Amino acid sequence: MPAPSLMATHEAMPAAGGWLGFGPLQLHRPRTGLQWLALAAALALGAVGAELAWHHPLSGPVALTLWVLTALAAALMWVKTPALLLAPLALIGLAPWTGWITFEEMDLLVTACGVGGYLGLALQVNARDRAPAWRHGLVFSPPVLVLLGGLALSAAWSVKRGFADAGGFSFGWFHGYHEAMNAVRNAKALFLVLALTPLWTAAAAARPRGFSRGLLLGLVLALAGACAAAFWERLAYTGLLDFSTDYRTTALFWEMHVGGAALDGFLVMTLPFALLALLRTRSPWHFAAGLGVALLAAYATLTTFSRGVYLALPLSLIPMVLLADAQRRRTAAASPDTSHFDSVLGPVDQPLPRLAKLGALALAAAFAMAAALVFGGGGYRGLLALFFVMAALLSLPASLWLPTRGQRLVSLLAGALLALLLGGVTWALAQAIPKAAYALNLVAAGAFAALRWQDRPGVQRPVYGLLVTTCWLWLVATLVIVSDHWGGPAGRWTALSAALALAGLWALMLIEPRLWPLQGRAAAGKAGWRKRALLAAGLLMVMALVAALGGGGYLRDRVATWKEDGQTRLTHWRDGLRLLHGGTQWLLGKGAGRFVASNFYEGPVSTQIGDYRLRRDDDEAYLALAAGKHVLGRGEQFRISQRIPTPAVGPATLTVVTRTAADAHLMVQVCEKNLIYPDNCFGRELLLHPAPPADSPPADSTAPATAAPAPHPNGWVTQTVPLGPLPHLGGDGLLRRFVTFSMALDTRGARVDVARISLMDAQGRPLLDNGDFNREMARWFFSSDRHHLPWHMKNAALHVLFEQGLLGLALLGTAFVLALTRLSFGRGRDHPLAPAFVAALIGFAVVGAFDSLLDAPRIGLVFFTLLVLGLGLRALPGEGVARVA
Repeated sequence: MPAPSLMATHEAMPAAGGWLGFGPLQLHRPRTGLQWLALAAALALGAVGAELAWHHPLSGPVALTLWVLTALAAALMWVKTPALLLAPLALIGLAPWTGWITFEEMDLLVTACGVGGYLGLALQVNARDRAPAWRHGLVFSPPVLVLLGGLALSAAWSVKRGFADAGGFSFGWFHGYHEAMNAVRNAKALFLVLALTPLWTAAAAARPRGFSRGLLLGLVLALAGACAAAFWERLAYTGLLDFSTDYRTTALFWEMHVGGAALDGFLVMTLPFALLALLRTRSPWHFAAGLGVALLAAYATLTTFSRGVYLALPLSLIPMVLLADAQRRRTAAASPDTSHFDSVLGPVDQPLPRLAKLGALALAAAFAMAAALVFGGGGYRGLLALFFVMAALLSLPASLWLPTRGQRLVSLLAGALLALLLGGVTWALAQAIPKAAYALNLVAAGAFAALRWQDRPGVQRPVYGLLVTTCWLWLVATLVIVSDHWGGPAGRWTALSAALALAGLWALMLIEPRLWPLQGRAAAGKAGWRKRALLAAGLLMVMALVAALGGGGYLRDRVATWKEDGQTRLTHWRDGLRLLHGGTQWLLGKGAGRFVASNFYEGPVSTQIGDYRLRRDDDEAYLALAAGKHVLGRGEQFRISQRIPTPAVGPATLTVVTRTAADAHLMVQVCEKNLIYPDNCFGRELLLHPAPPADSPPADSTAPATAAPAPHPNGWVTQTVPLGPLPHLGGDGLLRRFVTFSMALDTRGARVDVARISLMDAQGRPLLDNGDFNREMARWFFSSDRHHLPWHMKNAALHVLFEQGLLGLALLGTAFVLALTRLSFGRGRDHPLAPAFVAALIGFAVVGAFDSLLDAPRIGLVFFTLLVLGLGLRALPGEGVARVA
């Protein structure tokens, strides 16, 4: 059949500019109706994006310049705009600095990609001949188009109902969760994706493989960005190995300022693509980079301490592996030329024999048991020594099994005796020389590595087998010595038990080679290093889990309280659904973005949260701050905060102009804080009184400035108080921590108006920006560190039901099931990325069973990108599974 070869020839034409696909710039005037429509879409998105960029709270000119540069990049690489859109997504949430929540940098990025992409399409930048219809990689059938239209209409209607429930539409750059623009914030993700869908359809028609590669690259880089931010956060705020502190990683997802699972949802939707790329890449350098991303992702996943994520990963990754394996086998069965198949995809591994499967299970169980035993007595040092033992075991050469069984038995017995002698000498040196145990462990590992390097595949060398066996058993002995040195008798005996189990299992596998799981042509040939590296990475992940469970009580406590937390969730869901009144609200929903306000006004009084509004009095802006009516602990307070420069060491001075109708306590603090976990806080609590009557005696003008508040007209009172002295905050170098000023009411149900607030450090520098609120809420950001339930429905399906009703839930559920079905069993099942799409959607559903997710726009953008593309992606004739990775 000539079609595949024609496709391969067309797609293989090299681009002059390399992988980006642009060389000397070539432009063409729009000729077709589609190109003129693309030009109109670019102009429309350009108007919106430029307006947003110019109003950016930090700097309009800078934001506009970056927006234009991004649009130019998108025009040059319009086929791969998914990479440009998705790659920085986890790092561009600047709400804690800007105060923006309705609009954000994600909107600027989408509009820039849309402007550039549609201009590239309209002007046919570096255009190639349009691919024939049978090569279009993204095609939406008429029923799917009707379904997408229904989703868009449902979301638009929910925005309209949200405006109506908020008292009518009113525009604001800094609206909060109670105001009308919150409807836009909650619903915009779907419309942003639909705005780019025609561009992506054209890109997938022009260069389907380039589009898929761009999508894969964008998702993998997005995961890398999120994990790098999580790694920095742990390193800066808690330490990498602190699994006891009540601190759940948030990275740079500002959407978690009132709780939620934004990072959780992002991880489960992007991690499958990184793992799929890791399994399929054939480049050692790409494999090493992918393995690094996967390990970072495992660490970030572990430090979320999210039971939903821990449940979602096996439930999503197991189907991904099965679908990927079925995909490869179908490709192999359809290709009569096996050599061509092997050169493109690599060999399809045959299933492990029954005894090899038994050996693999035994090794996994032995390592898990050994890790738990060693960590309990030998700590992190013992666990690291155990990793050396297992890594050496996984790297054992296949030539060890070439000698006869008798020769292998002799090597085993002689090696055990020699290793016992070496172990005795090592123990004596460890007792005589401080820290020698660790150095000798490294010496044993180095000796094994040197021996492994001397392997001659296919050559029978009994003496070499004896030396390798001796060296590995010596390494096992140093594991016991390291644990004994660190943990004393407890470490010695637990490590000895683990060592005997591992050595016994290894002896059994050496005698009976059919138990050894790393056998066959893949393990012995070019693919062997990949399999061993993946197994070593698996060991690291198991070690991390053991360390988290054994080295800290926080995760154990989280796991232990699942039943109580589940009951709390059920009660919260029932209370949330009671806020829907009448058949119309059940059918069409209460409106986008209205859960927080509905729960505030109609929920139990004891759960009412704090709030803020920006008001004006005689053309002067002021902040109306209200406290919640629930129990106000330090973590449950509603805070208004601002990221500030690092203050100078010494006393700071706070000046605040307030008005209150009753006594209230105002807590002001300067803390090291990323998002919702304050640390190293310095502040004080101000007791605010109503202004004295106009005819009361004036305050003593000779008194110190901090002795008594100074009254002003209209009930305003000025207070100047010392704050500190502040130590050195923020850290140094790459581990700098954010410094945040916050204020919160510590009186239940109180209301305080704040007209002006300023903070001067010891050098007289002003630390607060927009302290008079004349730029509305620019630079100010709100959070609730511990009191989270009133802010979310805590279930993605119920969230959609509340906002869009049963009709919207049915439409979204139908689209979700249809995407899963066609990617697993339908036309899209052989698309190279289909297994990862299925895993990502399943992961979203599992995490979404315990959290809303869709009320975080960045998470909604990723979800709707996967959902919409999943409804249209299809495999192409002759398209190899691994050609995208």
